[in-house]
Amino acid sequence: MLVISGFLTFKPEDRDEVVAGLLAVSEDSRKDAGCVEYWWAEELERPNTFRFFEAWETPELFEAHRGMPYEEEFNARYLPKLIGVDAHVYTVTERTSALGM
Repeated sequence: MLVISGFLTFKPEDRDEVVAGLLAVSEDSRKDAGCVEYWWAEELERPNTFRFFEAWETPELFEAHRGMPYEEEFNARYLPKLIGVDAHVYTVTERTSALGM
């Protein structure tokens, strides 16, 4: 399993447009083959900074997701508006419930 986590920061005046874009790309991404988890959350201490978490069954399925038209459209439209970014990729060998279920 592949996990990608990080954040994107935008200018305050771009927030509403960015939130709409994040909602749309999330809805489409969750339908992709191999998507285990996909979500965004705005940081409480840093407005306009959005943390993301993605988990994919394989690196190949993640790469297929990255090539989807809606993903490319999101990147082309919103990445130029970034004022801060960081991301990391993790390779995970197992997934179990933290609740013992």
